[in-house]
Amino acid sequence: TGRTFHFADEHTITVVTSPGGVESRNSATDASARKLKPILVPEVVVKEVRDKDYAAIADSTGTKTDTPIIEIPQTINVITRAELDTRLVQTISQAVKYTPGVLTEMYGPVTRDDYFNIRGFDAQQFLDGLGLVGVNYANLRIEPYGQERVEVLKGPASMLYGQSAPGGLVNMTSKRPTEVPLREILLLGGSWNRIQGGLDFGGPIDDQGQFLYRLTGMVRNSDTQVDYAKDNRIFIAPSLTWRPTSNTSFTFLSHWQRDDAGNTLQFLPEEGTLLFNPNGKVPTSRFIGEPDYDRWEREQFTLGYALEHRFNASWKVEQNLRYAYVKTDYPVIFALGFADPAVDLRTVSRLAARYRDKGETFTLDTRLQGAFDTGPLEHRLLLGVDYRYLTGKNRRGFSDAPDLDIYNPVYGQPFDHPNITFVGKQERDQIGLYAQDQVKFHRWLLTGGLRYDFTNSDTKNHFLTSGNRTRDKQDDRKLTYRTALTYLFDNGLAPYFSYSTSFQPQAGTDFSGNAFDPTTGQEYEGGVKFKPVNYDALVTLSAYHLTQQNILTPDLQPGHEGFSVQTGEARVRGFEVEAKANLGRRIGLIGGYSFADSKVTKTNEDNQKGNRLPLTPRHQASLWLDYSFQNNWLMGLNIGSGVRYTGSNFGDLANSLKAPSYTLFDAAVHYDLRFLSNTLKGAELSVNLNNVFDVDYVATCGDGTCYYGNRRTVYGSLRYRF
Repeated sequence: TGRTFHFADEHTITVVTSPGGVESRNSATDASARKLKPILVPEVVVKEVRDKDYAAIADSTGTKTDTPIIEIPQTINVITRAELDTRLVQTISQAVKYTPGVLTEMYGPVTRDDYFNIRGFDAQQFLDGLGLVGVNYANLRIEPYGQERVEVLKGPASMLYGQSAPGGLVNMTSKRPTEVPLREILLLGGSWNRIQGGLDFGGPIDDQGQFLYRLTGMVRNSDTQVDYAKDNRIFIAPSLTWRPTSNTSFTFLSHWQRDDAGNTLQFLPEEGTLLFNPNGKVPTSRFIGEPDYDRWEREQFTLGYALEHRFNASWKVEQNLRYAYVKTDYPVIFALGFADPAVDLRTVSRLAARYRDKGETFTLDTRLQGAFDTGPLEHRLLLGVDYRYLTGKNRRGFSDAPDLDIYNPVYGQPFDHPNITFVGKQERDQIGLYAQDQVKFHRWLLTGGLRYDFTNSDTKNHFLTSGNRTRDKQDDRKLTYRTALTYLFDNGLAPYFSYSTSFQPQAGTDFSGNAFDPTTGQEYEGGVKFKPVNYDALVTLSAYHLTQQNILTPDLQPGHEGFSVQTGEARVRGFEVEAKANLGRRIGLIGGYSFADSKVTKTNEDNQKGNRLPLTPRHQASLWLDYSFQNNWLMGLNIGSGVRYTGSNFGDLANSLKAPSYTLFDAAVHYDLRFLSNTLKGAELSVNLNNVFDVDYVATCGDGTCYYGNRRTVYGSLRYRF
């Protein structure tokens, strides 16, 4: 670079031009000659500064290039590793619960999957930029301890990622090998008899740093707030980076995970949870299955790599590849509602089910990125092609289960276990070609992109009892795009306006046997981002108008009962604000608010037109503050507290039941034990509380069923880095 540095004092590094700096920079044709040596930070700085690092600076999810967040013309919410550690996040759902415009944990303490509703629509999940696609119940669930960060991209993202919902997506970034040695051991215990241990080791293997490694693992044994439902997990994620030259990097990524859990997703009746029941309130711990039958077992693993090769200072190629496998076994008993509401409101009918699903996916994304000028215009060009293939099988069977008194349950009554009576096989693939250009002209930034997708699906169903077989093949082609304009002020303000589109294929056919068209989505979004100069903070304010077409509605033609047509449309408009800041060395801030006005604008269902979309609160607000003591006898102590407000929401399009609003409080205390004794250097003790006041609330309701939210949890942890 033609630069060098020296320590002005123990806190300050001064960067200066080295003698003959320009000449030496120009003569450094070999990439290795331009590589700077690591800067070692003095120990005194490490002791005095607890790096909160809540405000991320750059992001690759929004553009597939390393772009400053203020230059990305869509709303991006980033949850950093520091925030995950501070809040001691146990699920990806917990990771995003301080993110405005996202509803999660809507079914309480679910052991099965993570669920997200973004701007009124179910959101797809991605890992390292590659989609996590499953079959029925065979879905990968990502362990947060193995992630470096979690990113929420709001609005349509089909231009970069192909088929996806219009509200947005959630992308997780795996931990990678590190150049600096990393060793961490984590011990955790607390509510619901939770005992958990984790390790995270990484660093160079050889003296030259050509080979780097990372090994992250976690073991958990735990009960849950629901009786007879456990939440056990084993997780291990080895990774290895090979850098044969300074221009080439190959990182092998993998993980294996096994969940041995119970069923916490209880389909409780509305009377006794949300509505009055003369028998009283149904306990939040009530289990309506059978302890010797219900369980949730999942085994999953991934193998893949991230390859990067730089041709020169301007051009590079990147390729991400992953193979994923997941298998689940899910014997479960559901409540079907009260057996005879006219007789009593305590005995429910039940149905026994058995689901055995398996899915395999292969995903590949290859992209060429170049930076060049054409006259006064600065270009960052992205050309890419991605491929996604899924194959899977889902098997299921049902049988009657004995009724249960939910106020005085008696378990262990005999019943016939279900036999598999249905086998479904699916194959889906997607090929996408995309191009994007980020063009700068002085302070103006124009972002534009086009993508064309080829998607195919083949679904075969076999009903074993009747011997009937059905087959549904679909072949879709779709063009999506995004265009946006941003203005970059010198003071850190960046107003922007964007328009983006999305599409999502739909399975099935109409009465005439014609395959359904994909749903389509469009969004106008305008806002302003603010990255203050010389301050570690980021503020985003955005307003949007989002629509989706081709939604399935009932076919009302005589004789067409049970079939659908595509006449539905929905609209969501609102605004969001988020602020994340590290205010000096002492204060960390996370704050957000969202308003969403959702509406069913077209439908054949008279009781749905004009209604709000499911799981879409009008108002959400959150605030987290923490403070680190620095200059007195409390040095090393960090205390934090947060509050989350979620407005009322409906659980179905009929808006049959409204789950009321709720407000929850969280808290955390961390203490760096080295300030007690130098022999404890690297050890940190933490206590985290979620739902501090143990608010008993209903998270969502719909179709006569309600789901309790998460009760209070208290976790104590000891983290040791050495």
